[in-house]
Amino acid sequence: MPVITTGFKPKEHGFRFVNSFNFDAKFDLPLVGQVDLGKIVYGLCGGMCFAATDYYMLSLPVPDYKRPEEIPSRFRNYLWDRQLDSLGLTTIPKVIEWMLQDDLELAKRTARNEAPKMRRRLDKGEPVILALIRAKGGGDPTQNHQVLAVGYEEDPVSRQMTIRLYEPNHPGLEPTLTLNLAHPSQGIGIKQSTGEALRGFFVIPYRFQQPPADLRAGL
Repeated sequence: MPVITTGFKPKEHGFRFVNSFNFDAKFDLPLVGQVDLGKIVYGLCGGMCFAATDYYMLSLPVPDYKRPEEIPSRFRNYLWDRQLDSLGLTTIPKVIEWMLQDDLELAKRTARNEAPKMRRRLDKGEPVILALIRAKGGGDPTQNHQVLAVGYEEDPVSRQMTIRLYEPNHPGLEPTLTLNLAHPSQGIGIKQSTGEALRGFFVIPYRFQQPPADLRAGL
């Protein structure tokens, strides 16, 4: 099977620190009520994916912080701004709407709409931010997650697909998602190699943003 890659290498272009932050941020969400991001261990996954892509698009190395405690406030604020960008005006409502669907409906949507959309962008060499739907029903939407797809391979006969990731919760590793696109109405058997629960995914729109000048080494 041919492997399609974007050039984004998680060990080289991803951040070295784990997505683990302490901060105070509360939101009121429709159908859910108030959620407190400060109580979540993993809180800036989308911001880290957006920021890593920003640096990649500039062909610049990411800052070499190895632990969240080393990160200065200037850079933390940049990650937080990019986290808000990753949520956008449509992402949170879509996450909630997907949570309310049953597993087979998510399988069909993932296989028929989102996987092809992701594949087209990866074929062009563009890393793709994915919203991973883990929670179900009226639960806490912050239990879902965001990752960066950086490549894939697909068996044309079995329709088994493996998606290569930059995963902010697992720095230094190169996790994968696997799913089968042959019969989505019967399920897609989607799994993450690091073992977290997973029901489906959709593509999150990305727009490039220049990192602050003092955070762009080499310019």
